[in-house]
Parts: sequence; C-alpha cells; structure tokens
Amino acid sequence: MKEAVTHAPHSNPHHKAPHWTAQWIARPVPSGQRVLRAVDGDHIAWAEPGHTLSQSFTAPGPVTAVNVDAVRPDAESPVAEIELCDEVGEPIASTTVGTDHIAVWDRFTNFLAFEPPLPPGTYTLHLRSVSGRIGWRGFAQVPAGAADDGVSPTPLTGAACRDGLPEGGLRCVGVETVPAPDPVFRRRFTLDIEPSAARLYAVGLGYGHFTVNGHPVTDAVLEPAPTAYDKTVLYREYDVTALLRKGRNEIQAALGRGFFAARGGSTWGWNLAPAHREPMMLAQLEWSDSEGGTGRLVSDDSWETAAGEVVSDVLYTGVTHDPAAAARAPWTAAAVVTGPGGRLVPAELPPIRRFAPLVPVSVTSHPTDGTVYDFGVTIAGRAALTLTSDHAGAEIVVRYGETLDAHGAVFCDNILAAGEAQTDRYVTTGTEQQALWEPEFTYKGFRYASVRVVGAAARVESVAAVPLHTDVQRIGSFDCDEPTLAWIDAATARTFLNNLHGIPTDTPVYEKNGWTADAHLATEALLHHFDLRTTFAKWVDDHVDAQDADGTVPTIVPTPGWGRGLDPAWSASIVLVPWNLYWEYGDRQLLSRQFPALRAYADHVLAIAEGAGRLWPLHSWTDWLAPGHAFAPEGAAPTGTMMVKLLADRMALICAELGEEEARSRYESASRALGSAYHAAYFDPASGCYTAPVSGVGYRQTMNILPLAFDAVPAEHVATVFRSLTEDLEQRTDGHLDCGAIGVKYLPQVLGSHGRLDLAVTVLTRPTRPGWDVWRQAGSDTLWEAWGLDARSRSHFFLGSVSAWIQQRVGGLSATAPGWRTFDVSPPHDDRVTRADTTHRTPYGEIRAAWQRAGERWTVHVTVPEGTLATVRLPGHEPVELRGGTYELT
Repeated sequence: MKEAVTHAPHSNPHHKAPHWTAQWIARPVPSGQRVLRAVDGDHIAWAEPGHTLSQSFTAPGPVTAVNVDAVRPDAESPVAEIELCDEVGEPIASTTVGTDHIAVWDRFTNFLAFEPPLPPGTYTLHLRSVSGRIGWRGFAQVPAGAADDGVSPTPLTGAACRDGLPEGGLRCVGVETVPAPDPVFRRRFTLDIEPSAARLYAVGLGYGHFTVNGHPVTDAVLEPAPTAYDKTVLYREYDVTALLRKGRNEIQAALGRGFFAARGGSTWGWNLAPAHREPMMLAQLEWSDSEGGTGRLVSDDSWETAAGEVVSDVLYTGVTHDPAAAARAPWTAAAVVTGPGGRLVPAELPPIRRFAPLVPVSVTSHPTDGTVYDFGVTIAGRAALTLTSDHAGAEIVVRYGETLDAHGAVFCDNILAAGEAQTDRYVTTGTEQQALWEPEFTYKGFRYASVRVVGAAARVESVAAVPLHTDVQRIGSFDCDEPTLAWIDAATARTFLNNLHGIPTDTPVYEKNGWTADAHLATEALLHHFDLRTTFAKWVDDHVDAQDADGTVPTIVPTPGWGRGLDPAWSASIVLVPWNLYWEYGDRQLLSRQFPALRAYADHVLAIAEGAGRLWPLHSWTDWLAPGHAFAPEGAAPTGTMMVKLLADRMALICAELGEEEARSRYESASRALGSAYHAAYFDPASGCYTAPVSGVGYRQTMNILPLAFDAVPAEHVATVFRSLTEDLEQRTDGHLDCGAIGVKYLPQVLGSHGRLDLAVTVLTRPTRPGWDVWRQAGSDTLWEAWGLDARSRSHFFLGSVSAWIQQRVGGLSATAPGWRTFDVSPPHDDRVTRADTTHRTPYGEIRAAWQRAGERWTVHVTVPEGTLATVRLPGHEPVELRGGTYELT
C-alpha cells in the first residue's frame, strides 16, 4: 500500500482553511443496490383522458418503490391511475392520484411501494389519464450513459410507449432498491515524533463519524448539516493533537446516508436528488512537531474500506445494526471518486449534539408491541438501550411514535414514505454483556418507544431517550401568570428544538423538510429564545443555493427538486428571515451578503404579480390549515397578493438600510400598487370589509387581517374592516380564530395595535378548539400541526408564531431599532395577566423587563444595557426614558 504521508520541514500546518490535496473516496457497490433512475427530462409527454403513457425498465436488484415524475397542467385538477406491471403485462400494484382533498403534483411525488420487495426483473410503469390532461416528464432522446463509477445512481433504460405503441425517448422514473450497508474507512500510519499540534479537516456524506486511535474527534452527531451538496459542502476542523501519538496510529470513519445518500421511496424523492450518490468522505490531517517538522495525510486510494455494522439505513424508516456482519466484511481499497460538486465551506453553525438522556415515566407490557416506554415529553432523538445476550441472531426492534393507538401500541404511519416508519433494529452477536446500543446516523420524533425481542433470547436491561438537536444557545426567557400564554411560548421553544437539525424543519417524523413558511412565520418568536445568527444565516445561504436562474426559491430548502413552484406565501423566507436577523442583531452584513439573491427573488415575484394585474396568479400553499381546511377556501390569490406586498415592504426597508434609494422607491411604489389592487378586487363597500370572490365561502378572517397588518386598507375604511374582524371573532366564532398559519401570526398583532389587546388575549387562551389550550389540557409539551386532537404531527412549531406577540405585548419587551439599540417596556393592562418576567440577551447585553400589577399599582424592574435607551410605557402614565442601568419603578 502506497504511503500518503508527506513531510514539509519548517512550515506550519494550516489551522483555518486548508490547502486541499485530499481526494473524495467511497466504497463502490453493485448496481443492484443503487437507485435506478432517469431524472430532469427535457420535455413533457401529455396524455388526454382515456390514454396511457408507459415506460419499461429492468431492475438489477430487488425493488422496494417506484416513483413517477407526473405533471398536471396549471390550474387543472386531473385524476390519473399509476400501475406497475410485470414482464408479461400482469398488474402488480396501482394507485389513483388526484382524488384526495390535497392533490399535490410535484417532482416524483407519486410512488408505489412494495413489501416484500419485488424481485429483479423487467417491469413497465403506466400512467393513465382518468380525467383531465396528464403529463410525464422525460427525454426526447435517450441520454448517453456515463461510465459506471460504482457510487452513482444507475441510469434507467427501457422503452417508452403511448397507448402500447413505441414512442421515442425515455420517461423520468425513480426505482428504489435494497441499499448496501453503510461503509467504514480506515487509514493506518506511523509517526516518528509525537505531534505538538494537529488538525483534522473532514466531512463524510451524508453523515460522518471520525475517530483517531479509537477516540471520537468530536461529541457532535449527524454531521454535516444538510445543504445543496452540488453547491455547498460543509466541513469541520478538529483539534486532534491529544489523540495522535508517536508510533502506530489509525484514523477511522463510519459514514451514514443522511440526505446526501438517502434511500427509500417517498413523496419528496430525496433518493432522486441531483447530487445523490453512495456515501463518500474527504479528510485531511495536518500536524507539526516540536522539531519544526510538519506532515499531512489525505484521503485517497491508500485508505481501506469495508461494509460497516449499519447494514440498513433508510431515511424515514431507520437503521439496522448488525455488528457480526461488519466483523465478517472484508477490507478492500477505497475508490477515488468525483465529489458532489459543491464548494467546500467551513461550518459556522453549531453542530448537533446529544443531550441528557430521559428515563421513562412509565413502562407497560403490550401483547403485540413488546414493552412500551412513555418518556413523558415529545422529543427528537433516539433510544439508548442496555442489553445482554448469549445468543447470536436475536433482533431487538425499536419503534418510535408521538402517539399510541387505541390498543396502547406505539403508532406511527407515514403515508409519505415507503416501508416501516421510525423503526431501528439491532442484531445480537451473542457476546453482549451489558452492551450499550444507540442507533447511529438517525433521529426520530417521539414520546413513546416500543421494544420487542424477535428470535433468539436477549434481555433489554434499560431504555432511555436521547434528545438530539442543533446546539444553539438560549438567550431569552419569558414567564407570566396566565398559564396558557406561558405554555405557548415555552412549547414553541421546545417544539423548535425538536425541528432543528442543521436546518429548521416542519416535523422530525414525517418529512424532516425545511418548509420555508414554517420558519419565516416563527423566526421573530424564535430569536427571542435562541441565538440563531449562524444557524439561520446558513439556512439563508441554502436558499441562495436552491435559487433558480430566474430568482425562484422552492418551498422547501434544501430541496431534492421538489417544490420548485414560486410561492411568495412560503419562500418569501429568503427576504423575511434576513430582515428578522438584521432587526435582532443590527448587523447590515446579514442583509448585504446575499442582497443580489434577495433582489432577484423579489423582482421575479413582483414581475409575475404585475403581469397578472397585481393579484397573485399561481398556485400557493396560501393560508395553510385554517380550521376545517387544508388550502384556504378563498383561494391562493388573496393571501398570495398580501404576501407579495409584505415582500415589497421588507425589500424597501432593506434597500433603505443599504442605501439603495432607487430600488427602495421602486419597492415602495410596488407595495402601494399591490395594496390598491387588493382593495379594488376584494373590498365590499356594502359590508365595509374584504370578501372572497368564491361563492359560498363566507367571511374569511385572514382576508381582513393581512391588509390591516400590512397597511393596505385605505384610511377611510380601516374602522369598518377592523370592526368586521372583531365582530366575527366575538359573534360568529365565540372568540376563536378562524384562519390558517399565516393569519394566525398577524391576528394578535392587528388586534393589539388597534386597541383590542383584550380580544387578542381571549383568542390565545380559549380553552376549546381551535386553540392552543386544548393541547395544553391534553398534557402536551409541544405544539401540534393542526387544531384537532387527531393532528398528524405533535411537534410542529409554525403555530407558535404568536409567541412573538406574547413576548412583546404580554412580556412588554420589544425592540424599536435594529440590534436593540432602543427598546420599549410596555406591559398590558388586562386582569387576566398581572405579572410577567422577560429576559433577552442582545448585542449590547442582557435586558430584563419584569412587571407586576395590583389594581392600578405597577411595579416594574428594568435592566438597560449600556449604550441603549429604554422607554417605559405604562397605561395611564407618561413614557419614561432610561439609559444604562438597573431600575425599579413604582
């Protein structure tokens, strides 16, 4: 084996950005264990009702799922049948799409799953139009195949047909197979002198766990954070001085699949992402010694690789550990491969870490589900088990869920992904004596876990739950004597941590996706609790990496290609999140570093709106999940238009901060025009409010909340529009909200700013559905996805957006200038809240606003950092200005 250690006397190793000479290496696997696919076609084949498009393919390995890249025409709702047939034309499985209340058509959304897997062979996939026009992406001519490198997806080949007759080209299909085990790598080397300083620069994709001489180089897990790997790859630098020694040394790396090498068929198609490959790694070790010498060891074909003990790693299912299989696996030379293509960037955001394990609050034997453990709280993480076994081949099965079914078994059914949901396995070797097993390269969302032993004898001694999330610092606190308001704020923080794993996600169970609106709605509230400067700045960079040439940003970031339709109600996050970061930290660089991308997005959105008379004309997730609805019944245009106006308003503010006066004027003009267009389209003079153009819809709160929040209502109509909202809340809905995620955020702001803080508190504290207190009464410590007790996800933070208003108007603490240079302390006068205590660490130092009221007697404690100005505003009293210091006002 060739020696890859080089020496350069009398020079110092790099400690920041290395001069990379390392090469990407991987463990090649047979084509039958890789994804078979054709993606990113250059045309669309269309079929009218009653006609069928087809594509045959030959699978070299067992088939677990097949995705089809079906397309619907804009503004149409077709119904289609997808069917897979065997080599002789016998149907194997089929499904009908487009008939549910949510009919989503996006890249590879629709799939068929097979359990047990289908055998290798030739199959034909049919897409048949039942009603409406159906499309199927593909290639006009079959693309030329590249040489097989052993790690890339296998190119799909076969015959395309229309109504059974051959048609040239190739249709886009994804075929999921049974994946190969996760790989491990090692490199042994000798040092003549003990190093005085050593750094390891490394990244494993999708996840990498590195050890030097058997010791982990970090306590971080699930590294690196997800990115668009063909644009950016994040690496870490580790100080390994204490781990190296004179004489023999060994570096090892165990790799997991993560999102980069994701497997398993699903709605999102992460296994079909452009950068998808088998796991690969890059490592460069640099050191110096006391005699002035330096050395470097790099990843190349001198490393060895083998199949690791994680023999199955499926994104939405989990992992299977089989240590005995790993012990039998031969070591072979690693292959140098082409990397993912993204620029190498040092990671600046905090890593994901393990936090204190939780012991169960109850343990229950179940007739079919083994032993069920209730940990009392909902977390994102995984189980840690202590087990003993004198027999090889026993399988320990751990299933995770946020709820139990009617029979007390752990429940988790993910219709968005093929195969079992949230299940880990461990196969005993027979030598486990008080062995500790914690699944690697995976995390789950759960409160409950069940443990079963299948096959040979084994005993589980203990089970704990290990929380995992990005290790962001806590910088704020809030408490008050109204229990529901205090619960909402605390639950928002807890739920967010369950969804922070390198990116902010929507659920740690069903999707793990960076839905853009979930985060932009809640950012203002979350910045009170956590230092998110580097974490969210990184996510803004992900937006830019995901941006198309025309400025479009997808609705999930990063994306495998799904969600590329432009939707300002969602992906305006590329503008709204940087503005929130700037307002919190006061650093203009947070605006300027990606300003061209922000402007490209805003200009493209405005051009589309202006081309349609300034009313948003395209699909939108709109005011998502209003009570009783998925999509808002008033349609996409009202919320979409108002969100375009908010986008223009924020761009005008950004341009003002950056001195872009011409652009500022243009965005201000666009904002006024959008407000006028909205008013002309939806204002009903007879009722004095905004109404839906759709027959039978009735009064929609969000249609009136957003124009009030975004200053789109002409002054002479503000009173009637606001009155319509308060009357609807008090008379029709009995103090309950009737709006979706976007309306929810701005409802208390509108009520409070127009003198009805009391009604805002009523809405937030209603003890019946729809309302947050229903979840609190149910014993939950987290926010749910929807108002019903049958909500799919119980770890969904977007309805916690109201925490910003709670912190600012109930806690009474709000910034009035970027970076908290000036701020207000303004407690509310409401007999339901008579005490609050809020702290927040700002760029200038920690602020505290603690107040209590007995009758009309106020006592207010305020801590004002040096260099800032606080204004205390008490109801019925003149404002008081305070500079640096600690004060008590009575």
